Amino acid sequence: MDLAMNESEQARRDADWTAERRELWQRLRDYRFGGDRAEAFLDRVGHALGCDRAGAEAALEEYRRFCFLAVAAGHAVTPSVRIDKVWHAHLTDTRDYWGRFCPQALQRELHHTPSLGGQAEDARHQEQYRQTLASYADFFDEPPPLWWPPPPSPAQAQARPRAEPAGARERLLSPWQSPPRGGYLALSLASGAVGLIYLTCVRAQETFNPLDFGGGGFLALYLAMLPWAYLAGTAIKRALRGPNRRNQAQVEDEVELAYLAGGPERAVDVALVELMRRDLLALDYNGAPLRAAERLDRVWLRVDAARLRAQAAQLPAPVLAAAETAQREQSLSLTVIALARAYEPMAERLRRKGWWLSESADLRLRQLGSAPLLALAALGGLKIWIGLGRDRPVGFLVVLVGLTLIVAMARLLRQQQRTRAGEWALHDASGRIAPGDLAAQVALSGTVGLYGSGFADYHILRTPPSGSSGGDSGSGSSGGDSGGGGCGGGGGGGCGGCGGG
Repeated sequence: MDLAMNESEQARRDADWTAERRELWQRLRDYRFGGDRAEAFLDRVGHALGCDRAGAEAALEEYRRFCFLAVAAGHAVTPSVRIDKVWHAHLTDTRDYWGRFCPQALQRELHHTPSLGGQAEDARHQEQYRQTLASYADFFDEPPPLWWPPPPSPAQAQARPRAEPAGARERLLSPWQSPPRGGYLALSLASGAVGLIYLTCVRAQETFNPLDFGGGGFLALYLAMLPWAYLAGTAIKRALRGPNRRNQAQVEDEVELAYLAGGPERAVDVALVELMRRDLLALDYNGAPLRAAERLDRVWLRVDAARLRAQAAQLPAPVLAAAETAQREQSLSLTVIALARAYEPMAERLRRKGWWLSESADLRLRQLGSAPLLALAALGGLKIWIGLGRDRPVGFLVVLVGLTLIVAMARLLRQQQRTRAGEWALHDASGRIAPGDLAAQVALSGTVGLYGSGFADYHILRTPPSGSSGGDSGSGSSGGDSGGGGCGGGGGGGCGGCGGG
């Protein structure tokens, strides 16, 4: 009976292999990915998967089978997460993919369709993945679990994760969780302390002129006035930045939100992350991210031109500008510089919304905010001059005055162009972050918001750990070698799939 069933199964499988399908498979078997640069293409696959050369070769063979199923299965197919990464690596080599592979090997176009998100879309992809595994078994054999993990059971797919407040992780990352503070209570307490010390010195020294106080009394007064001067400057700056309340303006997009929170380079990060999230842009570099961060001019940005044309109408204008700039500049370092310059007019738009100060207003704010500290340093300088004239020790006071001048200069040089209404806009946006909204996370928190996502390498490239020398282990591909040709990770349904032929 078993023998009869095996013969029947083999006969059915032979029938599935029509002459047209055999020719397709032969073309795929003969195709040399990357053409004359096949070795470089294998390195890119290994880089994408974080595995060694043997693992990259095995993954490429599974990718051939997936491409065969995409044309021959007769239904939409969805790759596993690992095979989807190979597909992405191939798609970024647009000349090979669209110029040779599709017209010569497949003899048709094979488009990558991203997921639209949502539970219904996830369920559809999981069903497509199950059909893909079934067709794989029909044409070849049981799919190897290393490359094609089994799909979750219906019960697992319907199981809900442990409930937690929406956006809890995102809010923890955001520095704008708390409402903007008035800050006048601290100034009031510091003023009370200064007044108490001054009156005590007046009573002890029998003079109202602090320059006539003895050394110990003047130092005590100066030490109390140092935090007071800082808080007084802060209060002045806050008052000049407008009333501490919201206005009616609205954020247009995450790139504008990023500019408000962190300036033009933060806006650049958000735009590039959004392009990567939409599968329109990929990073291409040699070695581990920490090592590649040393030479950002050798981190290349690969834009999928065909997909960009298809999605251009749906992209926000700043994100589309980022894609066009990345296409033109190609390297990450040049793209960041050019795009930051292109985003500078965004400051004027924020100013019209009442969220941003002009350069002249910011300069005036910094000057007045530094005035209490500079006045205190001047008072200390006079006391030093008097002390030197009276042959008194002034070393400790010189140190304090120097510290005061350093703090004053730091405040004078530090730009802070957000208004109080702008800070309220950031606070309100922090409370609206949806789970998985990477663009909003990066806008409010910087690239540290990418931790735990599939784009964490971008954070390492943009903000490598301080003091790192890049001499980490691993060469030739990102991540450590897995040994035995295998790669870590798992799960199916890596993308929206593609149409069957």
